[in-house]
Amino acid sequence: MMKSFVTALVLLILVGGAAHSQTGGQDRPATIEDVFLRQQIEMQILASQARSTDYENKLLALETIRKMHENGNLQIGSETFQIVQLLATEGTSNQVRQAGRVINNYPVVRKEAAALLGDIGGREAQGVLLSVIRDDPEPMVLAEAIYALGKVGPEGNPDMVANHIVHTLIRENARVAPDNNLALATLLALERLFESGMEFEDPERLRDTVGLIIDISSNYRYITMVRERARNMLAQLTNTN
Repeated sequence: MMKSFVTALVLLILVGGAAHSQTGGQDRPATIEDVFLRQQIEMQILASQARSTDYENKLLALETIRKMHENGNLQIGSETFQIVQLLATEGTSNQVRQAGRVINNYPVVRKEAAALLGDIGGREAQGVLLSVIRDDPEPMVLAEAIYALGKVGPEGNPDMVANHIVHTLIRENARVAPDNNLALATLLALERLFESGMEFEDPERLRDTVGLIIDISSNYRYITMVRERARNMLAQLTNTN
């Protein structure tokens, strides 16, 4: 039903525009009111897609917002950015229930939103990613959020970033079958953070981080590629100190 509403709204806009062009006789420059109206309509479509219970509509909203970001038309703190924040927690802290059941638990949507936040960057994106890492139960989403966090960088919060990463690794290492993708994403994020010149205010947190990398390098519950990545990272850290 929501898809039908969005499709009808788009058709209504197109038909209205064509009718206006025919009655006007010739094209005229867009006025401030025209631009504002177009922006409002685009915002309504995005909001409707994001609120839909259909995950494909949510992915379409993210795709549109990604194009806006690539074109330099996305402002941090705007309504559009807030949609990305909501979709990053779709089904976790942002829940829609029906008959007591969560009906918007879409890990793929959260994963794509986390990836977009990594590309957007900044303190606001970092804050959302930290909340995703703290609250999301899905290894797939956690892997994307941690990798995105590495792209954003420490942004003035090196210890907070390290705390979230370390706690995730501690939890994952305790599993009988730890997730290799999550471990690899974590190592890649830490590499980026160290390369960016991140320094730990708390020496104990640095020791914990290095200790976890050592654990991964020798933990045969991880595949060879992950263990080798950990060993390479340890070698790089040794050479830079």
